[in-house]
Amino acid sequence: MDKLTLLYGQKEISAPLAPHWRGGIIESGYEFSSLSLEEMTRDALESPIDSEPLHRLVSPGESVCIVFSDITRSWQQSHIYLPLIVEELEKGGIRAQNITLLCALGTHRSHSEEELRSLTGPLYERCNVVDHDCDDRDNLWEVGVTSRGTRVELNRRALEADRLILTGGIVFHLMAGYSGGRKSLVPGISSRDTISQNHSLSLHPEEGKGSHPLIGCDKLSNNPLHEDMMEALEMVKPDFLVNLVPGIKGPGAVVAGHYDRAHREGCRLLREFFLIPIEERRDLVIASAGGFPGDINFYQSVKSMINACQALKPGGILILTTACPEGLGNPLMEEMIGDFNSIEEREAFLRKNYSIGRFIAYYGCELASRYKVFLVSEMNEPSLARAEIRTFSSLNEAVEEARRQQGDNISYWILPDGAHSFPKPGTDDN
Repeated sequence: MDKLTLLYGQKEISAPLAPHWRGGIIESGYEFSSLSLEEMTRDALESPIDSEPLHRLVSPGESVCIVFSDITRSWQQSHIYLPLIVEELEKGGIRAQNITLLCALGTHRSHSEEELRSLTGPLYERCNVVDHDCDDRDNLWEVGVTSRGTRVELNRRALEADRLILTGGIVFHLMAGYSGGRKSLVPGISSRDTISQNHSLSLHPEEGKGSHPLIGCDKLSNNPLHEDMMEALEMVKPDFLVNLVPGIKGPGAVVAGHYDRAHREGCRLLREFFLIPIEERRDLVIASAGGFPGDINFYQSVKSMINACQALKPGGILILTTACPEGLGNPLMEEMIGDFNSIEEREAFLRKNYSIGRFIAYYGCELASRYKVFLVSEMNEPSLARAEIRTFSSLNEAVEEARRQQGDNISYWILPDGAHSFPKPGTDDN
């Protein structure tokens, strides 16, 4: 390959590569289904995993709470699959006015009416549509305490309902291994304290050792964050689950049924779609955050950094194309990067002032302490230098700097879809 072209914002950018460099492309070769999301959802509802069909699980007169994802997960197209779930409930004798659609905001901001309408489609007028509020003590009930000491407080609407249904999407997750499933409860409809207690398990038990080695994308076995979430899930035992697995362009699959076993099947499918075995880590990884909206800001781009570094040798160079028209994208990101001079200082502050946003910022800085990170970006953020992250205005400049630092005998990987594709050296059973 003598030239590479990658997505950047809403366009493409290119740069030449030296012909004698040794490299390859990391991309999924999976053939995705031609079925629509509606067809996939209907098929999943008709043949649920380890469960009776939904219409047989309910009885006339019962109340139902359906948990769905917020506007930051609008790729899930909940306005398409939620009406199909309600249709199935109505077959079982459930009336729309007895259905609550509860948005799993976690610690995210509340929605406008227009946003809630876009997420729920025609159901906005037919069902009771409510945003979760992690700070609304009047609507939070404690259901128990996990073995790791997390006090599980959940939205009372979900607990009061006769039937509870979880919905969402499954992608690789930087802390919990995978999103979807149990994450609709914690952090989705939990109190702020529950979320902080659970997510603080992302740090190593010993101070000074950074993030926990057992958390991360594709990690479920012995993952303390995941196992803590599962304990919370078992306290509630939802009646049914519907989760979407994305494809490269549009939906890849839909799983439905038992709250744990259907989710695990969705995780297996995601691995099949996007986990890409590679034979070795290399000196240089050139990755794209996937273009807009995946590279709208640096906060969103950390996920692509995490994925790309899976293919990188320790001390190697990551070149990430991420336009970041909104800059760092989060005040907590600005704080964690700009207010400290070392990864040790950041960790000490995080342990005393934990939040999800701060941890994501910290994790990005932790990666920059292990690898050389070059961002090709519109962003002009001087504070990035404090995290030892360099910015370049063109891909060609970044590639040339990598050549200058590493010489002419460079081995490289190109990762065109850093937001989804997950390189995996060797094998790992989770």
